[in-house]
Amino acid sequence: MQIEISGAVHHQSTWSAFGKFRDRLASDSGELSLVSGLSRDTTVNRNLTIIIPQRLDVGTFPLTRYVPGVLPTTPAGFVEVDTVLYASLPGGTLTVTDAEYPPRPGLEPGQMQGTLEFRAIGLVPGPGGPVETGDTISVQASFTAHWSHLLRPNVSVTYSGGPVPGTAVRTDAQSVDDDHGGRFVSWEADLDGSTAPVFPFEISEEFRLLAPALGSFSLANITPTIYKTAAQWPAAFAAVYYRDDARVGLSTGGTLNVTKFVAPTDEFYGEIQGTLTGRFALWSDSVTVTGDTVTVAATFAIQLWPLGGIPVSPPVLTSGRNPGLLPIER
Repeated sequence: MQIEISGAVHHQSTWSAFGKFRDRLASDSGELSLVSGLSRDTTVNRNLTIIIPQRLDVGTFPLTRYVPGVLPTTPAGFVEVDTVLYASLPGGTLTVTDAEYPPRPGLEPGQMQGTLEFRAIGLVPGPGGPVETGDTISVQASFTAHWSHLLRPNVSVTYSGGPVPGTAVRTDAQSVDDDHGGRFVSWEADLDGSTAPVFPFEISEEFRLLAPALGSFSLANITPTIYKTAAQWPAAFAAVYYRDDARVGLSTGGTLNVTKFVAPTDEFYGEIQGTLTGRFALWSDSVTVTGDTVTVAATFAIQLWPLGGIPVSPPVLTSGRNPGLLPIER
């Protein structure tokens, strides 16, 4: 990245450039692109991030005001120079002249080229939040960036009965090999959107499927003994855990439909998509089943990690010298 900053700060240099597209599976909403630059001089704190709440392609994208700590709904960004964060002002542009994504999401990056022009206003921490300094800078940059395409899960789930009924307002999910010829798929569900607890998800759920493939599979009726003994695992079963209730819910029936399955390779993600409807009995210990039950209805689209590892890209944030000013990225 060739960058020039003028105004309250004067700087001209070559930075490292990188970016990523966080692709939400089975959806065109909730997606996020990040274009970033980072000074190669590690003795200073200078970096830039432009946040675009959509997939990037060739074209020009107008920039708006960046609000620290808030995920923008329109393209916006910031520059960090030493201890001051400069938030973008309306009127700037991000222009993408060449958008070469990798052939499939995974460990192999693509490349993206373009230019940036915007003005930004200085912010420093204050007792009630960021305070404007009144200083402004102008930023001009051209970049050729490594471009990572990362998959993110998309799960919608409703729980009926049990200690915490409701529909998830936020989920997180993943899938791993179970080391016994099958695959575990799991997700966490936040039913109230509260950020107060250290762990905000009230419910964790998982299902296991032997040799995943397309099709319809019956969820087995299992007990704690079966659940804890891999040699006794049926082809398909599921379990539910509660954050605030020690009982475990184990499937007593239901159906798992896999509508899309793409196996991962060394370099590329795989995917598993489908639906789950199940009935669960709540067990208070390994031999005692209670009278409480819960039913689950879920639709899921979840990434399978490349066999070569979990894809990463350079960090969006650097030294963290401005706590509370920067967006939190899961």
